[in-house]
Amino acid sequence: MSRNFLSEILAQKREAVARVKNDPSARRLRESAVEIRKKAVPHRLLHALKSESPRIKIIAEFKRKSPSAGIIRGDHSPGEVARLYEQGGACAISVVTDEKYFGGSIADLRTVRSTTNLPVLRKDFIVDPIQIYEAAITGADAVLLIAGALNDDSLGQLRELAEDQFGLDALVEVHRSDELSRALKAGAMIIGVNNRDLTTFHVSLETSEQLALEAPRDKIMISESGLHTAEALHHLCALGFRGFLIGEALMRAADPEKALRDLMAAVESHQAVQIKICGITNMRDVMACVELGAQMIGLNFYPRSPRYIEPKLARQIVEAIPRNVHAVGVFVNANAADVRYAANIAGVRSVQLHGDSLPETARELTREFRVIRALFTHARFRPEDVSAFPDCDVLIDAHHPDLHGGTGRTCDWPAARATLPLVRFLILSGGLNAQNVGRAIRSVAPHAVDVCSGVENAPGVKAPRAIKEFIAAVRAAESFADASLSR
Repeated sequence: MSRNFLSEILAQKREAVARVKNDPSARRLRESAVEIRKKAVPHRLLHALKSESPRIKIIAEFKRKSPSAGIIRGDHSPGEVARLYEQGGACAISVVTDEKYFGGSIADLRTVRSTTNLPVLRKDFIVDPIQIYEAAITGADAVLLIAGALNDDSLGQLRELAEDQFGLDALVEVHRSDELSRALKAGAMIIGVNNRDLTTFHVSLETSEQLALEAPRDKIMISESGLHTAEALHHLCALGFRGFLIGEALMRAADPEKALRDLMAAVESHQAVQIKICGITNMRDVMACVELGAQMIGLNFYPRSPRYIEPKLARQIVEAIPRNVHAVGVFVNANAADVRYAANIAGVRSVQLHGDSLPETARELTREFRVIRALFTHARFRPEDVSAFPDCDVLIDAHHPDLHGGTGRTCDWPAARATLPLVRFLILSGGLNAQNVGRAIRSVAPHAVDVCSGVENAPGVKAPRAIKEFIAAVRAAESFADASLSR
């Protein structure tokens, strides 16, 4: 009979929890946790994962050993590894605190918390509220709840305790379709798909591939275990995964920081030039954009624009598109409160700011949204102007005294190219069409291109054939660049 690792671990975990609860000092743990969480920022992991930044989101894990792999690494302290992970670009850090089977401890979590400002996840086999109290007291921002280790009542109660009462996030881990259904019923927002079967420790990426098709698009999906290559991560990104939890591959690396940085760079190098089609006003056009391969759509919330769309109508469009297509709300001269109001009605998590929006407005909005700051290459434009918006992605457009987008004019491509080293994500806009987008990509090398009037029959009415030709021209330009590099 094969060994059932999960049952064995859970039996030992319940015994360990019972010993903790028998300690008289345990009675004060809940009170201490409540006091600590009163001063803490809630839901930090959720905010990090919901960020629409184009950077791949990796929860990097500190793990000393495992039942399947044995000792993974013993020459690094948790604080040292946390520092390397943060420098390497991790969005959060997971700390395995199980002692008997994984060699971890709550002390490891405490050390990581004192070393990094990133969100920290306590990864353990949680079966009792007292483990959530411990996590809160030690400074965790999130806890792991394994659907296969808990019945429906316990899963729902522990999720509610962590998220609704303490402001922690619960990464609810599933491995099968029935566990995904139970996680959804329990109210899970962040769902981790473990490619490792915890009863046998067998690993298969087909688990993530299958469950990605079954998950609702409003859930944050994280793939876990067996993630070693950029090709695998890129494939799962295309299926809608928002992040990845990676431990063993990084822990075994001679230089975890370099390994993480190189992995992220490799994934991002696989990513094609993204295509944003702006000025969407109806369901027919958005479905054409999605089917033809656009990664972003723009919804114009500027009332004076001929492409204006009501936020309530925009929400129907946002709810209809796949998880891996990003909807961007476009605003002109709007303050933070107005942007927030319309964006929340529409359900968009990315906002594009035109006009006179101040750096302070953009900075405030980055706490909740991916912010794209649009700048125009008029006579006074300087590439270094982008430095006023360090937390924003940047869109470079053509200047028109009366219009904000959809001008039909090309921007100053050399000026746009000069901003590239100064920004984390550059979107090129302004008068692009199927005839000139190839030259624009070769001249500027942007991360994304934005088209509006170049694929229209009339303002706000897209032409599917023009969209198809535009996307084909973008892909042809990429193929030309790849061929040039290979020679």
